[in-house]
Amino acid sequence: MPTDKFMQNERGILAPYTRAVTITPSDSTDLTETPRALQIHAGTTSTPVKVTMAGDSTAVTMNLQTGFIFPLRVSRVWATGTSATTVIALY
Repeated sequence: MPTDKFMQNERGILAPYTRAVTITPSDSTDLTETPRALQIHAGTTSTPVKVTMAGDSTAVTMNLQTGFIFPLRVSRVWATGTSATTVIALY
């Protein structure tokens, strides 16, 4: 493992991401941990992604550009209404 000179620094919401996890969208299960951001991958430039934002109970569908990082704090990524082939949670 490489040396990390910043290991002792406080990790704030604007700090660089240190983990990435592929999300399996689900219509019945919330995420176990709230990510700091999402990255979307799809076959087209823009794809619908249905999410429930952290701190809210209403689901919304957003058209998100593939390959970009979106600072979205979500509690769920829905299977129904999401066309992205891969959704990555960044922590």
